[in-house]
Amino acid sequence: MYQDMDEPIELIALFENHKLKPVRFRWNGRVYKISEVTGDWKTDVGAYKIHHYAVVDSSSNFFQLTYDERRTSWVISKVWVE
Repeated sequence: MYQDMDEPIELIALFENHKLKPVRFRWNGRVYKISEVTGDWKTDVGAYKIHHYAVVDSSSNFFQLTYDERRTSWVISKVWVE
């Protein structure tokens, strides 16, 4: 099941084919290498957008990462826990 979070992260991303592609992120002092982006979507909040990315890291952990245009910040918004 997914656990809701709202914790800041540092993220490195590439622009590939005119799209943002998360590559790795740092959370709680640990670096996670993203092996796959399984989904991405946007939601509108007034004049700004929130960008959501469902990702899998190199250890097969699932995360939802979110970029807030208004705050220009990344957060980890969900983590898969068993």
